[in-house]
Amino acid sequence: MDLITDFSQTGKYRTQLFPVSYYKCNIRDNSMLKELLVDKIVENAKELKNNIPNGWITNKLMTSFGGEKPGKEIFFGEDRYFQAILEKKYGECLDKFFDDFYEIAVDDIWYNCYTEGEYQEQHDHVGNIFAPSTFSCIHFLSFNKEIHKPVAFYDPIEDLRTGTSLEFGSHKYESVYFADINEGDFIMFPSYLKHSVYPSPHTPDYPRITIALNLQVIKYGNHTLIQY
Repeated sequence: MDLITDFSQTGKYRTQLFPVSYYKCNIRDNSMLKELLVDKIVENAKELKNNIPNGWITNKLMTSFGGEKPGKEIFFGEDRYFQAILEKKYGECLDKFFDDFYEIAVDDIWYNCYTEGEYQEQHDHVGNIFAPSTFSCIHFLSFNKEIHKPVAFYDPIEDLRTGTSLEFGSHKYESVYFADINEGDFIMFPSYLKHSVYPSPHTPDYPRITIALNLQVIKYGNHTLIQY
């Protein structure tokens, strides 16, 4: 195989290497999920208003991450009603993303509720380095793209690129990518990919609510990636 491309024959002078992908589908019947979950999440979130997790940089973000009473969580609590519904809906999207047999384990699942211009800092979801998450997912349960900010993704090797390369000024290099998001979208991306949420206007009557989860891929095709 000839590994050298003769760019002079094609008129192509630049090739992108090692792209990072994210996956997106739209949840079927998201309006039903909104009717089922939004009021319950908003009510639950009021009790968690000052419960910002350690290490998070944000202002007043209402999140269930590590803050709900054990056994009383909306998801993964004693009542598995909502969990069963989401497993079915999210499973339909994951089946589209994976192109071979797969087996996964969900590390964690939580909601974030934005009503007063909250933001969240640049971060990743790798977690425990000895048992890192493979992929992370975000479901945009309640989202108005005209007023709410989408998720922003960051080039994972931005510091290395800008510190050692001269090419980017001439190729309109951008280190931040704002995903094109619609209400009901469910996205999956590598857990190492840093992301953030920029402040949105105050929207108490139309909260920006996302449900996030981290996945470990145990098996994919003929490969066993994690053994318990």
